[in-house]
Amino acid sequence: MKIEQRSSKFENRRSAKENKMTLTDIAIQNLRRRKGKTFFLLLTFILVVGITVTLNSLAKGMQDDLQKSLTQYGANVVITPKSEHFTLSYGGLSVPGIDYEIKHLEFDSLAKLNNTPNLILNGIAPKIIGSVTGEINRYLIIGVDFPTELKMKPWWSINGQLPSEQEIIIGSYLAQKENLAIENALELNHKSYLIVGIMQETGGSEDSGVFTNFNTARSITGIDSWSMIELNTAQPTKSATLMRELLPDAKVSEISQLVQGAKESVDRFSSFSLITSILLGIIGVLIVFVTTLGNINDRATEIGIFRAIGFRRQHILSILIREISLVSLCGGVLGYFIGILMPTLLAPIAFQKTVSSEFHPFIALTAISASVIIGVVSILLPARRAIQLDPLEALSSI
Repeated sequence: MKIEQRSSKFENRRSAKENKMTLTDIAIQNLRRRKGKTFFLLLTFILVVGITVTLNSLAKGMQDDLQKSLTQYGANVVITPKSEHFTLSYGGLSVPGIDYEIKHLEFDSLAKLNNTPNLILNGIAPKIIGSVTGEINRYLIIGVDFPTELKMKPWWSINGQLPSEQEIIIGSYLAQKENLAIENALELNHKSYLIVGIMQETGGSEDSGVFTNFNTARSITGIDSWSMIELNTAQPTKSATLMRELLPDAKVSEISQLVQGAKESVDRFSSFSLITSILLGIIGVLIVFVTTLGNINDRATEIGIFRAIGFRRQHILSILIREISLVSLCGGVLGYFIGILMPTLLAPIAFQKTVSSEFHPFIALTAISASVIIGVVSILLPARRAIQLDPLEALSSI
């Protein structure tokens, strides 16, 4: 008797498993028979997920690129001499004013910064900047410490060698404009200086500059204080506050403040991506809802046959959910991979930036899960209508 009961339980479990597999097979066969509508639903999920992932990947890439440029490369805090500014106004029209009471960044400022451990400095690059007359033109003189400056600005590339005393490096535009080359001499303030290197084009003011070490820069310009100090610190906001207390005669600015316009553009694009993603989700729900509702109407006879041969309502509901789940799952996976590949093609065209394709498990799981949820939510109302069909009424059309 016990053996017969165990055998009966085993057969029931086996029958349940076979029934489960049968429902899945029916769902797959239904999708195969309706290739056009299946492809349309699949394309809908691919587009919704693909566009959403593309926009959010572009937004994340732009944020990472901006953050990388602020924290990893170059300075993120700039110190300049403090000055008072007087604005002129005539008849309600503002005209360029004048700066007065210009302070000085004394040479001991560097020691104060280096001896303050709370600043967490990764790099510090002071500069002496001035202009002098040459034989014909005026030249921008920039005195730097080349080892620290090249570490702060890895994009600088110099043809030639670093200058020693009474030697200089010139920018690419200046070399081209005045037809200067290495081993030529340039007259600055009634004295000739040997050109030992030419800086490759950077697209900035460096292209027209004359670079040298601190001693030579002081000798040429006569400036006996720092013109500017660039710093790279792990905590720019906190460090900037400490620097303002440490150097009351200096103006301390975060680079993030100087690139506020770029940051605002990135934030606006991120908000646009989020809103577009929500709208695409809503549109996807509506498209799937309308499509599946039409399918239910077309399949009334089929559903009536299923009910007539013994399928219960939960079986019909299970078949419909499995169908949409398979389509939305495949569409979500394909849409995600298309979405992470598209930014590599669009970013150089739209933003003149390069965005690498990276697989993010959390984003992938979120996108694919959202695709399946959209599909299931969209079919709930049509499925409810399907399971409430009267088998006799559905079969009357045969």
